[in-house]
Amino acid sequence: MENTSITDKFVRKPLYVDAVQVTEKNFIDIARWCFGEIGNIDESPVTHETEVEPSKQFIHVRVHNPKNSRQTKAFVGDWILYTERGYKVYTTKAFQANFDKVEVRR
Repeated sequence: MENTSITDKFVRKPLYVDAVQVTEKNFIDIARWCFGEIGNIDESPVTHETEVEPSKQFIHVRVHNPKNSRQTKAFVGDWILYTERGYKVYTTKAFQANFDKVEVRR
């Protein structure tokens, strides 16, 4: 009698993303890159005269289908990802748990 299975094995397709970690040095450049708006952590209004202080601010990111408001706010240390569906925000812990750097062969 032949041993056959009625199931097949499948693997989830890898998701390739462009990602950058938000730092105090790249804060303004990253806000521009993701078309984000800078907001104050204390929720005070941001005006054209407001000085950029990354340790006291976040980048509001237009995220596709966020589950909560935290997923739309990138703070220093967070990661912003871009895929064909748009931008996503990950904390460092979540990013490291879900993504490995792709090694490019030359």
